[in-house]
Amino acid sequence: MKKKWVKLVLASSIDGRIAYPEGGKTQLGQSGDRLVLEKSLAWSDGILMGGQTLRDHQSICVIKNKKLLKQRTLEGKSKQPIALIASNQIDFPVNWIFFKQPIQKWLIQKQDKKKEIMLPNGFDKKINLKITWRDSLDDLYQKGIARIVLLGGANLISAFLLEDLIDELQITMTPHLLGGNYCWVSSELSNLNTIMNKKNNWVLKESKKLGNNELLIRYFRNNLS
Repeated sequence: MKKKWVKLVLASSIDGRIAYPEGGKTQLGQSGDRLVLEKSLAWSDGILMGGQTLRDHQSICVIKNKKLLKQRTLEGKSKQPIALIASNQIDFPVNWIFFKQPIQKWLIQKQDKKKEIMLPNGFDKKINLKITWRDSLDDLYQKGIARIVLLGGANLISAFLLEDLIDELQITMTPHLLGGNYCWVSSELSNLNTIMNKKNNWVLKESKKLGNNELLIRYFRNNLS
């Protein structure tokens, strides 16, 4: 079976912001960033995103590149990876673009022991969130989802960092200075380096100019220390 792997993929301003100071939907990357994003989606089995990020965008990134779609088909995969939405709220309007996109939609949610939460309209499956994300990833692995692209938001990314579950960072640096509080790591997470201790090492695997003054950087987690 494939090795479990979590790849964080995002576009960031030079000052590390992923959204404008007023929040909401932000599209920082251009065509080069879109291509490397879709290549990551084509590699993956599932796309993981938090509920608030879905509310901001009302859609999820899907593969549009015909060569990448053909590649997945030749590999015996579905055309699109599975959308994994982590949210304890289920008030998603079914008229959003997300529910019209040609992709399997799974909801990951904490289990309510007092009552069984019905599958919300528009979703194909509901997965119970385990006590830790590590356990949840093991559960998803048993369901055939080994390669995961993590798209945010900051609270979900931070939860994965706290459990040391991110294997790769794929960040497109874009020529913007935004300011504000919307970094890709939660501003409340002030002791991350202490939590991750001496293992907080990343190895640069790739740096590449994408055009439009954008720079792709990829770091792999070094767990040897």
